[in-house]
Amino acid sequence: MAEIDEAKAVSKEPTPPVVEPPKADSKTESDEVVRLKAALSKANSEAAEFKRALRERQTEQERREAELAEQRKAELDELNALRTEKRISTHKAKLMEAGIDGETANLMAVSLPDGVKDEFFAAIKTFNENQRKALDVSALNKQPGLSVGMPPSGAAKSELDKQLDKIFGL
Repeated sequence: MAEIDEAKAVSKEPTPPVVEPPKADSKTESDEVVRLKAALSKANSEAAEFKRALRERQTEQERREAELAEQRKAELDELNALRTEKRISTHKAKLMEAGIDGETANLMAVSLPDGVKDEFFAAIKTFNENQRKALDVSALNKQPGLSVGMPPSGAAKSELDKQLDKIFGL
């Protein structure tokens, strides 16, 4: 096992070992690759040993500070996740209010960026209302016109009047 220099351990920053650049001697490339891999492996093991020794020397206060920093980071990550979930939920509700079905509203809410203004949702709602009105007008225009039919005249009218009198008991 390699010995750890006290000056390096106190600085808390590992210094990577110096690896000589490959030489263009009689060595083949595969020998160079093997040598470089061995040097890298040695450097990694020395770095791991240095890290272990540093952790052993860390004071209890430094450990506590590191744990608190990790806990704080976890809390911030959870807070950001909750804010994202709330944003998506709010966007989905506004899109559904504008007349968009739930599944489509969910897909749109996930894709909308943060900071979307309420005017965006109002514009969608107005657009949907205008589309609905245009469809209603179009449907009414496609209906055939109403006719009163052919009014009875002459003998047909007097016969109709007799039938109605009989029905109503007059």
